[in-house]
Amino acid sequence: MSDETPADGGPARSAKYRARPPKKTGWRRIFNWKTVGLSALGFFLLVVAGVGAAFALIDVPEPNDFSTSETTIVYFADGETELGRFSAENREVVDSDEIPETLKQATVAAEDRSFYENAGFSVTGMARAAIDTLRGEASAGGGSTITQQYVKNYYLTQDRTITRKLRELVISVKIDQDVDKDQILADYLNTIWFGRGTYGVQTASRAYFGVDVADLDLAQSAALAAILRSPARYDPTLGAENAERFEQRFRYVLEGMVQTGAIDRATAQATKLPEILPEQQKNRYGGPNGYLLKMVRDELLALGYDEVEIETGGLRVTTTFDEQAQAAAIEAVREERPTENADGVHIGIAAVRPGDGGVAALYGGPDAVEQGYNDAVDATPQAGSVVKPFTLAAALENGYSLNSRFDGNSPFDPPELGPPVNNQGDQDYGSAVSLEYSLEKSINTAFVDLTMELGSETVVDALTRAGVPEDAPSLEPNPRVTLGIMGVSALDMANSYATLAAQGMRADTYTVSTVTDADGAVVYEREVAPKRVFEEDITADVTYALTETVRTGTAYAAAELDRPVAAKTGTHEDLTAWFGGYTPQLAAAVTYFRGDGTESLNGVGGMDHFSGGGYPGETWTAFMQGALEGEPEEEFPEPAGIEAEGNTGGGYGDDSYDNDDYSDDDYSGREPSGDPTDEQPDEPTDEPTDETPDEPTDEPSDEPTDDSGDETGTQWGSESGSDSGDESGTDDGTDSGTDSGTDSGTDSGGDSGTDSGTDSGTDSGGDSGTDSGTDSGTDSGTDSGGNATGTETGGNATGTTPGSAPAARGAGSLVAAGDDLEHRLQVVDHDRIGPVSLAFSLLMRLQPEPVVPADRADLA
Repeated sequence: MSDETPADGGPARSAKYRARPPKKTGWRRIFNWKTVGLSALGFFLLVVAGVGAAFALIDVPEPNDFSTSETTIVYFADGETELGRFSAENREVVDSDEIPETLKQATVAAEDRSFYENAGFSVTGMARAAIDTLRGEASAGGGSTITQQYVKNYYLTQDRTITRKLRELVISVKIDQDVDKDQILADYLNTIWFGRGTYGVQTASRAYFGVDVADLDLAQSAALAAILRSPARYDPTLGAENAERFEQRFRYVLEGMVQTGAIDRATAQATKLPEILPEQQKNRYGGPNGYLLKMVRDELLALGYDEVEIETGGLRVTTTFDEQAQAAAIEAVREERPTENADGVHIGIAAVRPGDGGVAALYGGPDAVEQGYNDAVDATPQAGSVVKPFTLAAALENGYSLNSRFDGNSPFDPPELGPPVNNQGDQDYGSAVSLEYSLEKSINTAFVDLTMELGSETVVDALTRAGVPEDAPSLEPNPRVTLGIMGVSALDMANSYATLAAQGMRADTYTVSTVTDADGAVVYEREVAPKRVFEEDITADVTYALTETVRTGTAYAAAELDRPVAAKTGTHEDLTAWFGGYTPQLAAAVTYFRGDGTESLNGVGGMDHFSGGGYPGETWTAFMQGALEGEPEEEFPEPAGIEAEGNTGGGYGDDSYDNDDYSDDDYSGREPSGDPTDEQPDEPTDEPTDETPDEPTDEPSDEPTDDSGDETGTQWGSESGSDSGDESGTDDGTDSGTDSGTDSGTDSGGDSGTDSGTDSGTDSGGDSGTDSGTDSGTDSGTDSGGNATGTETGGNATGTTPGSAPAARGAGSLVAAGDDLEHRLQVVDHDRIGPVSLAFSLLMRLQPEPVVPADRADLA
């Protein structure tokens, strides 16, 4: 046998019976190096496959709406001064090169010191964050890289899920491979939340330091980098604890900049905490300028922009609003508004650039949040006499002149009118007052008389052409339309006056001049296309009459502007008060009303009769002074001197001054500033004076009538009156000349024949000369060195006389309205017009008097 013999001498064993290792039992049968190794390998392969699948399946998405949301900024007309903002998130994106290097390096030191080296994520950073979380501590730098935070904010949501974290990791790696690090950092800084309602470094820089991001210094950069981690915890203005945490974080950032090599230690130690502004919390529509922003928003919507574009599109909107003019509007209300018994009083101001339509300024109320109703746009108080200039324009277009005459007595009650029309205080001005004088004194009866002749449809047409909306409340063909019974906003009235200032060119109002998109491309620009609605000669004469209304009439408050200005007052009963006017470069309207426009203004400011010439006029003037400060003085065009069709007269003669008494449906009685002057006429008197004609009688008689007894005023070169035997009066001057004329007809005293003689010499209380003819009647008046030539018929002086003696309105009636040389020279304001205009005005005042049409004799 070949079996081996055991050493102990025992029987030999076969090889198949050799000893084997004992079998493993329990957990050792499952967990051994082979199973662990294979499992690890399988897991690794699974992760690799998962990552590969993730990279294959997860694409970089489009930026989310939130991240691309950018504030729309609205500017004043200069395109630089900010008026306000529209935003879902207050963010203003800036380019990378506008962000200072100190802020970039401070952000890296605070948030991700390996930013420029890592591949979009940091294993050590995530491990550190995990350890800190297990310890219950806040991670000093956070677990996510700047790239990951950027991806989360710019592309993803804030959800805390494994899926979102996986997507964040994959997209971060892809972004890091495709986008420059500086661009990633800039995008991050443009999207990150900084507190105080701000997103991005530009709005944060303004909120915390009041400067653009490009102007930040090292200390300010380190402060923003410290705050961005948690604004609620590190904003030092929110309390002592925050201030302490902020200082520690600030030093941490500077130390990090030393470690990354951005600055040296000496610089870090020398850098002090910057001053941080307190938070300025305000509603975007708060204050008077909120009305402007609402108007801009409404216009953008009307132009086709939707709410999303306005709130998040990053538009840059340049408006028509002038910063200086807007400040002047607010200040004018603050300074001039009444305080006594003024509860519920509303004030609206609007200013428009003539020929352009751009709204230069607007006051719609004290606060657009507290009062959403815009007093200059939404409110449509009844206009009152402020619309009379447009009736005058209609008259000039239809064959009348400034010398055309209408009934100025009160009441005016032809049967077809209905209820009678009265002048303020029932004041009588005579049965034949010129349109120029009627506008100056705002004579209601004369304008209703004119409107009945023109046709009220003609007046409505002139109003709507000028700028009054066709759908204005109560705008309808009615003789009283000339009294302003329709409702009009201050903005529409300002635009209507702008049409006159632009010499008849009407432009629609607007507030948005240009719009650029977030990339700086101009996507909208207003094209102004004014159209002619009145001829230039029409508006030239209307403007002339309105300058006279400032100089000697109801709108005297505007004379304080001390530059060429045309203006008119308006009062509707005791409910509304207006002042409208213009210079060549700016038109404006001011309206006062109480409550909803149905409450009386009387008593406001202590005024028994609250009207346009008082508080509204002074508010208007204060606004225009501020708005035009520094602007060059511009002249109005010369008056055209339109002649009435079929008349021999025209121009501007003595008939403009039929009554030197001052009475105004708009006069408030409020004392003007300074001493009274000739431009601030006296209150009307009840009793007639030598300068005030008596009321005419309805029927001619052999006895001298009230209108035919005295010559009114001091005459310069004109005799006016009914001859009745004797001439009596006071001559202040020297008559030297030849009367050459023919009296034919029957005078009230039986005067029939031909006057042919020569007046020569110096008169002082009497006439010296030779009369040839038979006079029967009384000549009464004041001659001051002039010639009277003409034909007298039936007691009425009708014809051509130097100085333009007024024409009679009917048989037995003569209205005399002469002026002495001194007054005539006062009429022409040498300081306000040039030599050409002065000569023209004097010449026109010497033009012959228009003949009153025969069909108007029944109104005498």
